[in-house]
Amino acid sequence: MTELLDIVQKFGEDVAVPTNPESEGSRLITLKQIEQEHGIGRSSLHTYRRRPTFPQPVPVEGSTKIVYDAAEVAAWFEANPPQQGKRTDLAPQDEGAAMPQTTEQAAPIAVTAPDYLTRDQWAGLTLAVLGGAMEGVERAGLPGAWGSDLGVAAVKGLRDRLDVLMAEGGSQDG
Repeated sequence: MTELLDIVQKFGEDVAVPTNPESEGSRLITLKQIEQEHGIGRSSLHTYRRRPTFPQPVPVEGSTKIVYDAAEVAAWFEANPPQQGKRTDLAPQDEGAAMPQTTEQAAPIAVTAPDYLTRDQWAGLTLAVLGGAMEGVERAGLPGAWGSDLGVAAVKGLRDRLDVLMAEGGSQDG
């Protein structure tokens, strides 16, 4: 029996006892507790956690639960109060400002050459229209990328009008 006591005492001396940060005076809180105590939602909390200024989780031996020092989290929320309905990761915008224009098209417009014009006639017309659109965009001081979008739209309009004229009995002679 004394041998067993000696082994137990020796075992106690050789084994490192995991330290619990909570026993050292700091209160640890889980993600759910942070949400409840600071009145934020789960997605907001995960957004905050990605910020480099947010406190780091406290490692607890023998546990896989993510916990934080409550005092550090409270101090962070005091310095960074959440604002209802406002994203804080975006640059401020003038609420009265016009929406930015986009040059993105949902799908490219396919404009095929009509069978009642020769290849050279169609090429000449489309080049003239595209050139005019580019020149107009430049003169108007609009973004240069708009020229190709407006040019394609103008060529489509040209094709549509040519089809109407031909349907009305027009001819190539003029």
